[in-house]
Amino acid sequence: MVFNRFPILQLQWVLKYLIAVAFFSIVVKSAEIKGVDNAELLSLIKSQISDWKNFSEEAIANKFRLRKDEEVIKKLADSFGYFDSEVTSTIKNHKVTFSVKLNERYRFNDVLLIYTDQRDYKYGLKVKQVFDLININYDSYTDSKQIADGRERIEDFLKKQGFAFVRAERPIIEFDRESKKIKVTYNVALSGKTIIDGTILNIKTKKNPKLIESFVKNRIPWKDGDVYNLQKIEDLKDKLMTSGIFSAIDVALSPPVPDSKDSKVCRAIITISVEEGKLREIEIGGRYGSSEKIGVLFSWAHYNIDGKGSKLSAVADIAKLEKNVKLKYDMYDLFYKEQNLANKVFYKKENVDAYNVSTVGAESVLWQSFGKSFKIGAGGRYENSKTKDKLKAKSKKVNFKAFGIPIGINFDTTDSYLDPQKGIRCLGMATPYFGKPSNVTIVTGKASLYIPIRKNAFKNAMVISMYTKIGSILRDKKRIMPRDKFFFAGGNNSVRGYGYQMLGEFNNKKKPYGGESLFEIGVEPRLRVSDDVGLVAFFEGGNVYSSNVPKPFKKMLFGYGGGVRYYTSIAPIRLDIAFPTKLRKTKKGKRVDSRFNLYISVGQAF
Repeated sequence: MVFNRFPILQLQWVLKYLIAVAFFSIVVKSAEIKGVDNAELLSLIKSQISDWKNFSEEAIANKFRLRKDEEVIKKLADSFGYFDSEVTSTIKNHKVTFSVKLNERYRFNDVLLIYTDQRDYKYGLKVKQVFDLININYDSYTDSKQIADGRERIEDFLKKQGFAFVRAERPIIEFDRESKKIKVTYNVALSGKTIIDGTILNIKTKKNPKLIESFVKNRIPWKDGDVYNLQKIEDLKDKLMTSGIFSAIDVALSPPVPDSKDSKVCRAIITISVEEGKLREIEIGGRYGSSEKIGVLFSWAHYNIDGKGSKLSAVADIAKLEKNVKLKYDMYDLFYKEQNLANKVFYKKENVDAYNVSTVGAESVLWQSFGKSFKIGAGGRYENSKTKDKLKAKSKKVNFKAFGIPIGINFDTTDSYLDPQKGIRCLGMATPYFGKPSNVTIVTGKASLYIPIRKNAFKNAMVISMYTKIGSILRDKKRIMPRDKFFFAGGNNSVRGYGYQMLGEFNNKKKPYGGESLFEIGVEPRLRVSDDVGLVAFFEGGNVYSSNVPKPFKKMLFGYGGGVRYYTSIAPIRLDIAFPTKLRKTKKGKRVDSRFNLYISVGQAF
């Protein structure tokens, strides 16, 4: 038998070639970066340079890749204020190394704002305001992103002063190589103050647009002849979007027309375009507390049910200890602009340590707004409840039938309901009840303060949140009052270190008495560490008292803890663990308080 040897020789050369290629090719984990001790900069460099996991040391293209990556590193270093940085690269022993010498980091020295078309304009931004807008301090380290973002922020500020067509040019940066400081100049064309000459509405709806037209008009915060203000545009968009009726909102300006009498003034027409969205929605949520256990929330809503903006909704909040069902009908602009009527019927059943109660009722409150933040309300309320007092061994159910007159005041300057970042929120309610077995007046008040103290790319990176809550019951103590009308505190959305309704005095069976007055106080620093994640710490205290006037800081119980926030597009999801500062026992030595309490819920605690 004769063999053809040529194909075998050919195969041997192919194998030798593959071995040679494999010998000159290497696999590395990643390039090494030397000389960068700024963690944020280092992370950016690693994410922006080429992928050096697979490369041939002999490849000519490596030189071009190295030069390109050196330029990327230099630009990134410049963006952090290292304008004198030096970058070199090597490939040695099958390893890519970038050696970076950052040198001294530059600092801000001055910010200059020049109005190119109105140099005599004296009421714009002062130097300190510019520093505040671009989120920097004098003599702080340079950040190119802050400088670039400052351009838009300056425009927004001046648009809120009436300059609708203002344009800020690309900032000019001047270096002082000796002092290692920079000066930033923004050239701004104001283009004259803008007077609103008229407003046009474009409404896209399946119903008669004339019906919803008044709803939109009543929320327009300007009138013809007013000076343009971007803040009012944003307020309008916010009001329309939070109504739940519209899926798209656009506010546009016509081209400016010079004023015939004043060269520093122009005129324009505003066009508001809105499109009706999906008017029905269903939501499902949940919560958990160590003492409250699992709770589930179901809600349904139909927006613009009558074509005039009214909202019909139903809510069912079901948990082991408490069940609430509400049917609500909210009517807007009832008799006057920003005058809203909130109607609801409700059923509530509670089976807690202190009492067992079933309640049905109805309420209607008319709220009148005054400006953006302030409103007052008054109305009527009817309740019919049957309460079993668990602290009295042989007590009969108390039937409470009464008509109440709720009176309220609300002041709110916060920027969000579920995740406030700044502002003040105050709510006070007083409801005198007239009925059987006794007349009673219940007064409550809560105030919250939110202070942003540090900003970064995540909006307000650090917010200090504080709250206080008070309550008082005014009644004839000789008359019977159902146990569920007393104040109770502790648990989720209260002093979290203690169990649900467990603040205050209790009997030997660990059943709380409740109180005729209430006082709570708390502070919670909130730190945003990324787009999605935040951390909090909290310290809270409070108690309920037998007197009808609270005694702040007397016999108070305190709790502390920390938590994680996961931020969604709607609201943060929170996970908290809380500890009591005092573990109490009954007179018989039974432990009352848990060593810790765990909470999971949606939205901030306050």
